[in-house]
Amino acid sequence: MVKGYSQSTTTAGWTDLFQSLSDPVALLQIRATHQPAVLRCNTAFEILFGLHHSHGPALFSQLPADFTWLLQQLDQHSAAPVWCLLAEDGSCRHFKLQSAVKDSEPHLCLLMMQDISEQENALLALKKQNKELQQRLTDIEQLKNRIREQSIRDPLTNLYNRRFLNEFMERELALARRNQKPLAVVMLDLDHFKQLNDQFGHQTGDKVIEMVAKHLLRQSRRTDILFRYGGEEFLVILPNTNATQARHLAENWRVHVEQAQVFAKHQAVNITLSAGVACYPEQGTTAFNLIQAADEALYQAKAAGRNQVVMC
Repeated sequence: MVKGYSQSTTTAGWTDLFQSLSDPVALLQIRATHQPAVLRCNTAFEILFGLHHSHGPALFSQLPADFTWLLQQLDQHSAAPVWCLLAEDGSCRHFKLQSAVKDSEPHLCLLMMQDISEQENALLALKKQNKELQQRLTDIEQLKNRIREQSIRDPLTNLYNRRFLNEFMERELALARRNQKPLAVVMLDLDHFKQLNDQFGHQTGDKVIEMVAKHLLRQSRRTDILFRYGGEEFLVILPNTNATQARHLAENWRVHVEQAQVFAKHQAVNITLSAGVACYPEQGTTAFNLIQAADEALYQAKAAGRNQVVMC
């Protein structure tokens, strides 16, 4: 707060003390029964508020309403309040208000306004830069997540790809061991897919793979994790699933794919798949052993005539 002042402030000494200051200064008169008034002010104050009161004190009504409201709250602030003057061009000048009140009737208040626009604008610019930096960091993080998601997804089916399989399998096996829960792996392969590609073309082959992926997703549980293992081969990890449940799920997928209709060159194409099932811990305790066991069961399904599910 500004230190006390003498009565000479209201005399000609005012000019010598304050008139040459670049910051606005004013002597305010505050009466209980009358509207507060500006008794004296320096040139900087007059220019700031556009005052011309050489013939008498200026009333508070000649000052901006938000400024006068802040003046009336001065004695309630533990720290000097800041007032913002908004210009027509959208820029803002900031002033720190400091006052000293003489306890008499009428009350006299010496108001000094320190222009802190440069500091405030620098602070606002810094806050804006920090906000922009934070947004850039958020955008980068989201981009990294999208890139990672794209790197572990098959673009045709949107299923996880083989690159993500080992990482996921190790995590699910660790959970199964820790919680002493079963886990099943199902390997699926479309029957006679090479013949289909040769007869109808790769575009039809891609359409069939897409269709099968959608059927697998539609008939899967929320906890099942589906992968496009390669070409026309799919792999599904079934957490907390025993052999009986895994066989039932695989059979359900087989039936739905068999019943689906695909048309190519104006004719219906019959699609079937074979599946092999392996379970943890019976057929293996590592990702490699389980996948190998499911693959061997799939080979047995193919050898036995295709379009069937075989347990390892």
